[in-house]
Amino acid sequence: MMKQSLAMHSFRSVLACIAIGIVGCSSGPSASSGHDAPNADVPNDQQPRLTEGTDYVVLERRRFLDEQGFDRPVEAFSVLCPMSWRSEGGVQWKGIGGCRGEMIATSIRITSPDGAIRFEQLPARSFSYASDPMMMQAMQAGAQAGGCGINQPFTAEQYIEGFARQDLKATASGIVVDEARMPLARKLDEQANATAMQFGNPQQQSTTFAKGRLSWPDGTQGIIEAGVTNLVNQQPDLMTGGTTMFSSTSVFYTTVTRFPPERKDEAARMLALFTSSHRMNPVWTKARDDFFTRLGNIEHAGRMERIRLMGEQAQAYAKAQSDASDQRMRSWEQQQASNDRQHEQFVKSIREVETWSDGSNGRVELTSGYDHAWSRGDGSYILSNNPNFDPSSAFQDQQWKPMVMDR
Repeated sequence: MMKQSLAMHSFRSVLACIAIGIVGCSSGPSASSGHDAPNADVPNDQQPRLTEGTDYVVLERRRFLDEQGFDRPVEAFSVLCPMSWRSEGGVQWKGIGGCRGEMIATSIRITSPDGAIRFEQLPARSFSYASDPMMMQAMQAGAQAGGCGINQPFTAEQYIEGFARQDLKATASGIVVDEARMPLARKLDEQANATAMQFGNPQQQSTTFAKGRLSWPDGTQGIIEAGVTNLVNQQPDLMTGGTTMFSSTSVFYTTVTRFPPERKDEAARMLALFTSSHRMNPVWTKARDDFFTRLGNIEHAGRMERIRLMGEQAQAYAKAQSDASDQRMRSWEQQQASNDRQHEQFVKSIREVETWSDGSNGRVELTSGYDHAWSRGDGSYILSNNPNFDPSSAFQDQQWKPMVMDR
């Protein structure tokens, strides 16, 4: 489970790179090299007046920090942005008791100087689902307590349509597969599935990218992009003879760009700039993955300890049950023996007999009303109430042996 968790986080990091179009980590040419220097032959007061944003644009790398996850703020990622545009965002950590796929939330918001064009990269979202009703009840209880949402597996196209309608209050149209991002995603899916097969894991991974157009009631328009990964696990159901399906769905990449219709081309250029210049800090990425590895190890050890304690508890319970059962059996046997003796005494009183034993010939029933009995070993018996009577002396016969009455 720990290896699977780390692999999933690494896979999502790679997919994020695909989504934002990373092609390298080196910065481009400086802003000053983007236009010609002023003509030295023309006096300064006669130089043509150039306007930033119209005649040229200065791009600076905005660095977004993780201020919660480590002992000091760390750069998590960066984006090239026009100097006059406003930006905000960074990394937020949630509690480990919540949805694991949403534990680390990264977001970006970049706005043009006049606020007309707005770009957002939204935090990841995660969903789970199971075909088993009892498992679904547990998942729903977890979702209500702050865990992952509940939803069957879906594609990026399906997500865009539902997200636009429910969350953005917009209409999505022209939703298509983002074929530019799909080849590498398919390759990563194949590698993940081959690894799962190698270790006997029936889990299947599939990733889709899609994009579409947005329109709002106020007349503004937009562009939306999304990336979705589904992990589906089919396991045999020994109770029914069928299969039980478990799934985990991650919306690991979502961007929304909103703009006035007349500035569509400018917004599209800015969208391309933001996504292609996105750079993850490899040091932060490794630290994040190491954290999930340690967390997975701790949780695995905790699960093993719980299993051990549950095993000990089960053994103690079984022993207590066995002891209690034995005690009940002994009590029953004693009660039964008492009942048998009472019944025997009752029968004897009715039949007017007593049971005697001599140690060699076993038990024998003789006429009741006598306190002493002797046996000779040949089927002969003597009964007497005289405590001084002794057939050995009276008959000078040492073969008479005293008998004992069974009480």
